[in-house]
Amino acid sequence: MDEEGFRIARPVGWSRSTVPSQFGIDVVNYRSPGGEQRLQVYQIAESSPEESFALYLSADTTKPDGFKKLDLRPVHDDGFTGRRLEYVADTLSGEPDLGPWHVYDERFVAQDGLIYAVAAYGVDKNGGQDELELLTSALKGFCAPYSCDPAAID
Repeated sequence: MDEEGFRIARPVGWSRSTVPSQFGIDVVNYRSPGGEQRLQVYQIAESSPEESFALYLSADTTKPDGFKKLDLRPVHDDGFTGRRLEYVADTLSGEPDLGPWHVYDERFVAQDGLIYAVAAYGVDKNGGQDELELLTSALKGFCAPYSCDPAAID
């Protein structure tokens, strides 16, 4: 169980940090020891995953350098209803300059009826396969803050 109250599957040995958020829980980042991958969890202020991505993809929102949208699709296969954005970027704020990053960003309605995002970031070595696996594994273990049965927690 994370200090913010949610549960998520994440690799062992990764560091945890937070950034204050203007909405909901703090933004939580888990980083691999070498800094080549990051898993991020945060709460969405918009009323739906669709609205959140419309705002993010609008010309009014600043994107990372070299941002290129690869896909945006509805998802229902991980136990949540939402949308998943796939993109690449040359650099990411606060991350080492390791060459293009591949990102899967999923925003969904969780068990508590609120909207969360789980994003997997990684150096683009194999077309994002590692990041997609990181995301789907993380989501299989996700439970919204204080919505899980404490007896079911590993």
